[in-house]
Amino acid sequence: MNRYFFVPGNKIHKIPSLSKFNIDTIIIDLEDAVKFSERAEIVAQLIAQKEALQQHFIRVPLHSSDDKMDLTILENLVHGGFTNFVFPKLETKKDVTILFDTFPDVAFKAILLVETPSLFFDAREVLLTYKKYFCGLGFGSHDIMTEIGGAHTLKNLEYPRMQMLYLAKACKVEAIDIASMELKNESILQEEIIDGFSKGFDAKLFIHPWQLEVADNAPLYTDKDQEWAQNVLEALSTVANDGEFNPRIINGQIIERPHLNKAKKIIKYFKK
Repeated sequence: MNRYFFVPGNKIHKIPSLSKFNIDTIIIDLEDAVKFSERAEIVAQLIAQKEALQQHFIRVPLHSSDDKMDLTILENLVHGGFTNFVFPKLETKKDVTILFDTFPDVAFKAILLVETPSLFFDAREVLLTYKKYFCGLGFGSHDIMTEIGGAHTLKNLEYPRMQMLYLAKACKVEAIDIASMELKNESILQEEIIDGFSKGFDAKLFIHPWQLEVADNAPLYTDKDQEWAQNVLEALSTVANDGEFNPRIINGQIIERPHLNKAKKIIKYFKK
């Protein structure tokens, strides 16, 4: 799975040191991770360092301190040359419409982070209507479970996570699994990582370097999976290309063309 890593906006100076970790995408967090009073100064720093930072995503606040929709920070960043954003805590499709109508000429590359129950039910219509702006769909499970008063467990999150997963796949955007607050129990975090991977998520949110190290050691595939993949690709090697592969039985299992991509993915994982 791809790894999205949150960096608090007041710690952007640490971004170069993160190159030693296996991170695919950095998200600079200006929302939950920083004080309201810090935001203006951080935005100025981001704009001043645009050339070095504009390839990253920015989790941009879309509300003022009194929870009214406020696009001032987004406007400043857009005018500063940024287009890659994570949009959090939107309530309804109407909020999303206001956002994009305010910036009709901006070629956003955005991740929709569903963090409210109301947007959870509007997310399908939002993605279908504004598909050209979105490259990913994430699920802010902690915010939603806090709002509904539920315990944050994989069992309780099964339904909304699967809804977000299938919606992302249907709209052909990256399905990004939940962030974990776990910073001590390796087995709990590994269980969550493996669960998301086995369900089919393309990526996961991370908030701490320790979590990345745990992810490095999470056994996403077993030795048995590797053996299966090798047998499938050995059978594939007997034909000219994937299109010439006919269904066959390998180790008591029928293997068809759709299985080939899975086998290639497994072999790539073990080579990496």
